Amino acid sequence: MTRLIIIFFLILTNSLFAEIKKVTVIGNVRVNSSTIESLVDKKIANVDSIYINNLTKKIYDTDFFSDVKISFNQDVLSINVVENPMVNFFYINGIKDTDLDQVNKIITLKENSIFSSAKLKKDIEATKEFLNASGYYQASINPEVIKVDNNQINLIINIDKKEISQIKNIYFIGNKYFSNSQLIDVITSSEHGWWKFFSTSALSEQRIENDKQLLKEFYKSKSFYDVQIESAFANIDSNDKFTLTFSINSGKKYKFGDYDLKVSGLTLKDSDTDEIKNISNNLLKNQFYSPLIINKLNKQITDFLESKRYGNFEINVQDSKAGEDKINVIVQLNEGQKSIINKINIQGNTITEEKVIRDNLIITEGDQINSSKIKKSIDNVKSKQLFSKVDYKIEESDKKNLKDLNLFVKEQPTGNISAGVGYGTNGGLFEASINERNFLGQGINLNFTGMLSTSVLRGDVLYVDPNYINSNKELAVSLFSQVDDYKISGYQNKRLGNRDSTKYEIYEDIFFRPNIGIQYDKLEVTNSSASSLLKSRQGNFLTTSFGYSFFYDLRDSKFNPTSGSLIYFDQNIATLLSDIPTIQTGIGTTFYHELLNDKFIGSAKARLANVVAFNNKDVKLSDRIFSTSSDLRGFEPRGVGPVDNGDHVGGNNLATLSLKSTFPNPIPENLRPTTFLFFDIGNVWGVDYSNSISDSSKLRSSTGVALDLMSPIGPLSFTYSIPLSKASTDKEQKFLFNIGSSF
Repeated sequence: MTRLIIIFFLILTNSLFAEIKKVTVIGNVRVNSSTIESLVDKKIANVDSIYINNLTKKIYDTDFFSDVKISFNQDVLSINVVENPMVNFFYINGIKDTDLDQVNKIITLKENSIFSSAKLKKDIEATKEFLNASGYYQASINPEVIKVDNNQINLIINIDKKEISQIKNIYFIGNKYFSNSQLIDVITSSEHGWWKFFSTSALSEQRIENDKQLLKEFYKSKSFYDVQIESAFANIDSNDKFTLTFSINSGKKYKFGDYDLKVSGLTLKDSDTDEIKNISNNLLKNQFYSPLIINKLNKQITDFLESKRYGNFEINVQDSKAGEDKINVIVQLNEGQKSIINKINIQGNTITEEKVIRDNLIITEGDQINSSKIKKSIDNVKSKQLFSKVDYKIEESDKKNLKDLNLFVKEQPTGNISAGVGYGTNGGLFEASINERNFLGQGINLNFTGMLSTSVLRGDVLYVDPNYINSNKELAVSLFSQVDDYKISGYQNKRLGNRDSTKYEIYEDIFFRPNIGIQYDKLEVTNSSASSLLKSRQGNFLTTSFGYSFFYDLRDSKFNPTSGSLIYFDQNIATLLSDIPTIQTGIGTTFYHELLNDKFIGSAKARLANVVAFNNKDVKLSDRIFSTSSDLRGFEPRGVGPVDNGDHVGGNNLATLSLKSTFPNPIPENLRPTTFLFFDIGNVWGVDYSNSISDSSKLRSSTGVALDLMSPIGPLSFTYSIPLSKASTDKEQKFLFNIGSSF
C-alpha cells in the first residue's frame, strides 16, 4: 500500500512540476503570440497552480484581454485568450471649449486604443475629480459602449456638468475671537453673492485644503501658537447649495518669553552683538507671539549684518514653547556655508502658470543660496499683484550639501472692474475700467478703460506681456481713442493713436524702456469768446515719435516700499516727420522712509517736466503740460496754470513736490485699510506762443487725508483735499471717490 501511495505522489508531482517545453496561444487576432509568450518564464523548473495564477494575472494586466484561461499538460502550456475590443469611434458629449480640451487630456481611451472596463472606470473617476475640482460636484458621467463588427466598439462619454456647486454659507465652529467676515477674508473660498460678478464661490477640495492652512497661519499670527483646524466639511441643501464649515480649536494666546543669541563660526564686534540684542529686545519684549514678528526680526538682523558688510552668514530664528503661555526665541547666527539650490518648488498656484513665477526669480537651481537675491525674487513676484501672499522656506534636499527652495503663493483675484466718481467746481466725471492682470494664467495684463465726464470721452486698450516670446523683455501695446472737450480750456481735441514699448533691466536695478508711437490730433476751438491767439492753435496734426525712459529702483520693495528710492528720467521726441517736432523731458524721484515706526511710512515725491518745440513752431495745445490729480490734489487736473482769456491752456514747465505719510487707524484689519496724510506744492508755468497770457508764478499747495480699503464689493478710495494757496483762476476739486470690484 505504501508503495502505491509513493508511486501516485510521484506521478502527480511530475505532472504539476514539469518543465515547459512548448507554449501555444489560442484566440488572439490583433495581439501577436510572441507578445504573450514573452510573459512566460520557460526556464522555471516546476509549473504549479501558483505559477499559473500569477501568469494569468500578468496577461490580464496588459489590458489586452477580457478573458484568459491557462492549462498545462505533458510539457505544453496552452493559453486561451479573448481579446478586448478596439475603440472604433470616440466622442465626448455635453461639454466644449476649455473643459473639453482638459477632459480629452484626462481620458486615456481614444480611437484605435484597446478598450477595457478597468480603463473606462479609471477615466470616469479622473474626469469626475477634474469636474469636482472645478466646482461641479453634481456632475454626472454616463458612458455608452456600443458593440460593432470585428470586435470593435463605439464609445460615447455623456457629461452633464449641471450647475456649478456654489457655497451659500461659510461657518466657523470654535471661533471665539474673530468675526466671520474676518475669517472669510483670510480664506480663498467665498460665499455666493449677486454682486460678485466675476469672483468664484465654487466649492473646491483643493481650495479648502489651502484654506485650512491659511486659517492656521492667521491664528498663529494672532498669537494662537497651538491652533488646530480640526476639520472642514461641506453639506448640500435641497437647492444644491453647499454650506462649508471649518472646525477650529484656537487654544490660548502666547507671549514671547526669553530670547537668546547664539553665534557659531562668525566673529562679531561687541557693539554689533549688543545691537542685535537691542533689535531682539525692541521687537519681542512684552509682545504677543506672532510669526510676523519673527520674520521681521530675521529681516532686521539680516539688514543690519549686511549694512556692516559681514560676509557669508546664516540666520536661524527658532521658537519653542516654554511654560503655559510663553514662547522662547533663539537667534542662531552661523558662518555661512556655500549651500547650493537643488530644486525650486512652487506651491499654491492653481491658475497662474509656474513659468510666470519663475520668470520673476533672479535665483535658480544650481545657484548658491543668497538671502538678498531670494528676497528680491520674492519681491518681484509680489510686485506682479497676482498673489495676496508670497513666502518661502529653505529645507534640506535628498542630495548631500544641497537644499531646496520652497515657494508658497496664495492667489488672489487678478481681475478688476472699477468705477470712479469725481466732483469739482467744473462738474463731475465717471470712469470705468476692466482689467485682468493674469490673462490666461500667463501674467499678461489686459486693460480696457472708458471715461466719460463733462470734458472727456476716452477709450483705451492696453496689452502688456512681461516676458514676450521668452525674451526677458516686456512688450506693451496701447491703442487709444479720445475726445477732449476742455470747456475750462476753451477747445476740443479728438485724438487717435498707438504706442508700443518694451522694458528690460540693463544693469542691476537700472531699467530701460524705449517706445515708438503715432498719433493723429484734431484741435478745434469751441469757445466763441476765445482769444485770437488760442484760435490760432487749432488744426489737424500728425505726430510720429520715439522715446525712452531710465529707472533706477533702489526701493526695498516694489510691492510695498518702506525705504529706498525710485529715480527716473524720460524723453519723448516728436520727429521731423511730425507736423510740430517737439521734445518732452521729465525727471522725478520718490523717497521712502520709516518715521516713528512701521505704521508711519513717509514718502517724498518730486517731479519736473518740460516741453519745447523746434523749427520756430509752438507746442500744440494737446502736448502742453498740466498737473495730474496725484501732483496737486485739491485742484482739477487741468485747473492750474496759464490762462488765455479765461481758458486754461497748460504750460511748458511743471514742478511739484508731494509729501505723504501713512498712519494707524481703527478700521478692522480684514478691510485692509490704509490711511495717509499729504501735502502737495507746485506750479505749471510758461507759454511759448504769447507773453500776454496770464501766467501766475504763485506756488499752489494743498493738504488733506485719504483712505483706501477693501470692501465686500471691492476696493474703495476716498480723498479729501483742502487748497492752501491758489490763484484766482484755479479750479478746485476737493473730493474724489473711487469704487471697484475684483474678480
